[in-house]
Amino acid sequence: MRKRFKIVLGTVFCAAALVVSGCKKKPMDSTQTIKIGAMYALSGDKAAIGNNIMRGVDFAVEMINEHGGVNGQRIEIVRGDTQGDPKVGRSVAERLVTQDKVHAILGCHQSTITAIVAQVCEQYKIPALTAISTVDNLSSQGLEYFFRLCPTNTDYVEDQYMYLKDLEDKKGVPMKNIAIFADNSNIGQELIRCSRILAPKYGFNIIAEVQYSSGTTDLTSEVLKIRNAKPDAVLCESYIADAILFTKTLKEQNAHPPVIVAKANGFADPSFVPATPGISNGIASVVEFSADFPKGSEINAKFKAKYGVDMNGHSAESFTAIWVLKTAFEQAGTTDGTKVRDALANMHIVGQFPNGPKLILPYNEIQFGDEVINGVKHHHNNIPATVAIAQIQDGQWATVWPFEEAAADVQYPAPLK
Repeated sequence: MRKRFKIVLGTVFCAAALVVSGCKKKPMDSTQTIKIGAMYALSGDKAAIGNNIMRGVDFAVEMINEHGGVNGQRIEIVRGDTQGDPKVGRSVAERLVTQDKVHAILGCHQSTITAIVAQVCEQYKIPALTAISTVDNLSSQGLEYFFRLCPTNTDYVEDQYMYLKDLEDKKGVPMKNIAIFADNSNIGQELIRCSRILAPKYGFNIIAEVQYSSGTTDLTSEVLKIRNAKPDAVLCESYIADAILFTKTLKEQNAHPPVIVAKANGFADPSFVPATPGISNGIASVVEFSADFPKGSEINAKFKAKYGVDMNGHSAESFTAIWVLKTAFEQAGTTDGTKVRDALANMHIVGQFPNGPKLILPYNEIQFGDEVINGVKHHHNNIPATVAIAQIQDGQWATVWPFEEAAADVQYPAPLK
């Protein structure tokens, strides 16, 4: 794993192992289904992201059920449409637990809603697993039933700065002054917060923090601020509609930052490149999956044959999360929430799921544990989780970092055409 500014607390794995090893597994009733609630925005302005995530969920469930399910039981996905609204999210979570009787909840992609769902699951002692939500403080609340598969925001942003440092050191390009472009949502503010901590550690200056209101129809003034600041690189965070508008406005205003690195989100959505034909080449993004990852090529080919698009980070992570839950149910030998929680806490996947696919994400292990990030203790994060960086080249995503694992060389400066 690439070095980061955090401390892993190793004792959690031993403690969890003691809990699970003392539990005798009981055979499951093969006449019942295992219900997993999947909570995402399936309508409203965030629906494109939510429905793309659900492709990964459905693809994994279909694969699992075709091969015997979980110890003979089929997985049933109960959809919960959050509509992108925290108030709706709470009521949906309550309904999934109390009425639909789900055995675990997977979600959400908006961290503000994930935080609410995690509290509901804690109350009812139902395991909650997020494959997407990255805001750091989700895992610093001491929750026992909440687990995070994806890296934290600090991890994502730190990898962005490590990428810039490698560009500077190994490619011989100027990289000193950074501009931040982010919306006023929780996730956008996280990019700003993490950058203020990490930029000085890597020797960078933040010369502009350009914020905007999510869902705006005009980004002209914001793009002009970036153009006039003349940064060596721009780090950005936007939902899909804003990411498209930002890219089009760069073209309209003749703004050509030499490096643009997004923290995934809208820039990594499957609809982004088709919506910005010929003007997004050179934009890079943190990615949790790319179609040119060798170890995920076979699964991605089947996914694309079914859905007509490549997997992206969100669909690959949700696919992986379903396999994590399947493994936890099998190792627990029951659907009892506490025992499944213990199985998640004790889980250690290396390379490949038991009787399942190889890990297709940028890392080769899954293990939940405690760590200290910027002086704060976090609980049940996936410690090995990391990301790669891909760049749009000739209208296709190509992995460019880490350099030793890259499928293509970085295009510098970004052509934006």
